[in-house]
Parts: sequence; C-alpha cells; structure tokens
Amino acid sequence: MDKKTFVSSLEELSKKYSVVNEMYVSFRPGRIVIRCGKGRFAFVYDFAADGPEPDAEFVPMLHWRNKRKYTELKSILDAKIIEDPRGMRIHHIVPRDEFAASLKNLIIYETDLAEFLTGQSVRHIFADFTGDVYTNCIASTSGNIKISMELGFSPAGSEPVLLHEVIARTGIASDLAVDTQMVQYPIYVINGERVTHYNEIDNELYGLDNTQAECIRYILDVLRDTGSVAGLQAQYRHLNAVYAAAQRTKDALKYEEVV
Repeated sequence: MDKKTFVSSLEELSKKYSVVNEMYVSFRPGRIVIRCGKGRFAFVYDFAADGPEPDAEFVPMLHWRNKRKYTELKSILDAKIIEDPRGMRIHHIVPRDEFAASLKNLIIYETDLAEFLTGQSVRHIFADFTGDVYTNCIASTSGNIKISMELGFSPAGSEPVLLHEVIARTGIASDLAVDTQMVQYPIYVINGERVTHYNEIDNELYGLDNTQAECIRYILDVLRDTGSVAGLQAQYRHLNAVYAAAQRTKDALKYEEVV
C-alpha cells in the first residue's frame, strides 16, 4: 500500500465532504487507525489474527460493500429485476496480498457479500479445506438460499478469478459477462503484441488501487455515521461464527450450524 497517497486522499475527501475537520492516520499490522474528533477507530482488514469479540475501537473493513459492481448487482435484486433468489455461485481465486492474506479473509469477504446482496444471513455451512490455500464451501441462508463458494489462492502475478452469480426463480444476475470468470478491465490499450489495461473507476481517487479506493470510501461512510459501528461489530461476530463453523466441518464432516 502506498501509505502516503492513501492518507492524503483520505484527508482530502474528508475535508471535501466535511466528514471530520482533522484526522490522524496510523498503520498497524492488518489495520488502519483513525483518530479524530469523533473518537478512535481501528479499521481491521486482516481478520486472521482477530478473535470473535472485537474491542470498542474495532471496525471490520467490509470494503467490498463499496465496490461498484456489487452495488449494481444488489440494485438488480433490490429493484426485483430478478425475483426470489434460490442460489448463488461464487468463485474467488486470487494471488495473496495484504487484503487477501488468508482463507479466513476470503470466507468473511464472501459470506458478508452474499448476505449484503441477498439480505439474508448464513445459518449453516460445510467446508472442505486444503490447508490455507483452497476451500470449497456450501452454505445455506435463513431463507434457504444455497451458496456455493470456491475460494483460494493462485500464484503471484496471475490473473484473479472472480465471479458472483445469483440464480433466482425469474432469472440470473452476474457481475461478469456470461461464461467468463476472469476480471474485465475498463480500458485496454493495444500496441502490437503489448496490451496495457487500466482498472481505475473512481474518478476522485484515480491512480489508487481499487481496493484502497473502496477502503477510503468505507472509512468515510463509517466516520459520517459512527452509529453504524455497533452493527458492524455485531456483523463481524456473526461472520467469525460462520468461519468457526466452517472450521468445525473439517472434523465433523457434516453441515454445521452457525452459533
């Protein structure tokens, strides 16, 4: 992470939208700590070292909720363009980085995203782990939506495989074009055999990695409404319980209830 650019961009947008007057930003392993007039907030993005009971300053960095393609997918469901979701198919195979450092991070990411999109909570899960490299998960929500998750890590430098597909009674909605799994880029520049692509889509944070831009948007959303922190902490405890249930299936070899 380019910490200097991240901090300057965060401060610039905070002033532009009058979120907080002044803030002090520091970095700890797996977290970004913000001190401002509204309090102290530790935005955690590496969940591997954190337990189920966060402290008062803990804010889970659910930054994917600010990703445009997911908000557009949620809009399709909220507007009932397709109705009565029955299933969801997820592929998330990526190189490791600071935001995707462990399978726990990926399970929390995709569980929260599935709940964010469908408006239902995961109640049961079964997972088959291959170390901390790969897992297949089958989950079931409170409304009996079945979720298939293929999660894992690919070699450094490889193209990420990301697919989110909601299968409903009246149709299918996907965040990728039909029959593709590889990430598509907004701009391609083709010069002979050389192809350069550009992926920035946030015109106020152009030049930042998209995940970092989403983190900035997420932090500002939380600081704008600090009353949301308790709900986000409760959601993290639930997501941690989902991960714990997935871990128990390694020994039980059966569907585990999330408790």
